[in-house]
Amino acid sequence: MMYESPSSRPNAIDDVTASYHRCRASDDFIGTFYKKFLSKSPEVADKFLHTDFTRQKLMLRESLLSMLTYNLGSEDARQELERLAERHSHRGIDIPPRLYDYWLDALCEAIEAHDPEYSPELADSWRAAMQAGIDLIVSKY
Repeated sequence: MMYESPSSRPNAIDDVTASYHRCRASDDFIGTFYKKFLSKSPEVADKFLHTDFTRQKLMLRESLLSMLTYNLGSEDARQELERLAERHSHRGIDIPPRLYDYWLDALCEAIEAHDPEYSPELADSWRAAMQAGIDLIVSKY
């Protein structure tokens, strides 16, 4: 499925950023994400067998912000995503590109559970906002 770039829709990135803050203010948004993500596939669950989830949850919060600011042209965010891409590549923890579809689906499901202003259009905006970062990460696999 093709998604529009957030920059092609006025205020889409602002809507996603506001949604992110609503989700963060909600109880255990990141925990909900990981429950949903790990349930997507045995392969996903296997990748997290020896994970320190306290640390992992903090890293995800930072990564989501990096992906949002990458869409705004942040060089710092690009560099952070480049580091993340290297860590997730076959040279690092080996996260195959096919797992990012599960990641994005789990993220949107967690947003639906935690953002009182959730809508299908907002989910589409989230998908578009995350896709550029996902594309960068996958390109380094």
